[in-house]
Amino acid sequence: MGLLEIIEYLPKYENKWDYFVENESMNGTFLQTRRFLLYHPEERFEDCSLLFEEKGNLVAVCPACVVKEEGKKIFYSHLGSSYGGLIISPRLNRLEKVMELINSLETYLKEQGFYKCILKPTMNLLSNPRQDLIEFCLSFCNYIEYKELNLYLDYEFYPEDVVSAFSKLKKRLVKKCNNEGIELRRLNEEKEISIFHRILCRNLKKYNTIPVHSVKELIDLSRRFPENIQFYGAFLSVNMIAGTMVFLFPKYKCAHTQYLAADPDYSSISPMTFVYYSMAKKFKEVGYRYLSWGIATEHLGEKINYNLMNNKEEYGSRHILNHVYEKQFI
Repeated sequence: MGLLEIIEYLPKYENKWDYFVENESMNGTFLQTRRFLLYHPEERFEDCSLLFEEKGNLVAVCPACVVKEEGKKIFYSHLGSSYGGLIISPRLNRLEKVMELINSLETYLKEQGFYKCILKPTMNLLSNPRQDLIEFCLSFCNYIEYKELNLYLDYEFYPEDVVSAFSKLKKRLVKKCNNEGIELRRLNEEKEISIFHRILCRNLKKYNTIPVHSVKELIDLSRRFPENIQFYGAFLSVNMIAGTMVFLFPKYKCAHTQYLAADPDYSSISPMTFVYYSMAKKFKEVGYRYLSWGIATEHLGEKINYNLMNNKEEYGSRHILNHVYEKQFI
């Protein structure tokens, strides 16, 4: 092992960890802070997060939890967040240093009896500079790479009149929603977030699934991160008929729609189109560079949701890869 010292995470490192992730890393977001991960009940995950120091200075962290597979331990970064992975200082972003980081991690994991490592890095819209070096080094070290296809808007190449980038169908639907008098409002009250969650549950029921987050967790997250997590609803008169939960990353001038849902009873007027339109318009107006719609693939890229892909492409979206890396040691 080289000059890197690996330290197992303890609660006393919470402030140090969060400051590094949000202020000193090149690819960290609030989703990898302890403040975010702690919204989970303590018993949900067995934490095994790590800090990496070089000459006493924190240069990397890796949020992670233990997953058991047939009695064997997996180092998983991280089941409790959209993104985990190796969060590094820009000064560590050199080939030899990243290789040392990965080799040090592997040596530690083998010593601790882990048989597999799974890393879900931040998407490259949320990294400055991009993580191409980390991705190359992981592949070079024989990690299996899985790819999901994410869709997003890049406002540097997007028209001032956002509707002009939409397909003919989406243009017609936006006009229809405007004629119906649908309005977008930010949701601030717990009651409003609860109504949005009910719409989300109804929306997902047709796929025989439920939201990852309970309504209690959504409300908790909105309190913990009022500047990073926002809710918006599309209203027809006093009735909420669609909505979205949005993650904001001001450091990277990027917003991401975590949930998008519409009440099935109002599908004839397509309020979901109005939400897409409103988000595209809003984040261009506030000066963001990117708006991410999320992935349109499933099962680590093995399946394409063609309907969802086509829907998101009709807003003038571009494509970017999300990666997951896996390596088995034994």
